[in-house]
Amino acid sequence: MYATEDDLARIVDGFRRLLDEGPEAYELAVVAVADRELYEELPHQWRCQYPGADPGERRVHEVRVGVRAGRPRMDALREALTRVVCPDPAHASPCPVPWAAGYTAGRWDVSL
Repeated sequence: MYATEDDLARIVDGFRRLLDEGPEAYELAVVAVADRELYEELPHQWRCQYPGADPGERRVHEVRVGVRAGRPRMDALREALTRVVCPDPAHASPCPVPWAAGYTAGRWDVSL
């Protein structure tokens, strides 16, 4: 996500609250972005939405959530986690905090 530290803290707190409600143990971490090219569209989205505005302290953050769950549960968790970032997926404009989501099998199951 392309976010301020305050945005990041709010979203990570929302992830924790959501995950604490579930039966699964989880790992949650904010990690350094190793592949900047993978996320280059996020700052671009923000600049398109706010032309000429100063992005301030915004930067790309990768939040990883690891859970051990079957595919149906993982899909439900992924959907719920994305609603923390974007509560209204049908809104007309780009999200105020540009984000992308992915899924990988293995140690880390969801990256947002």
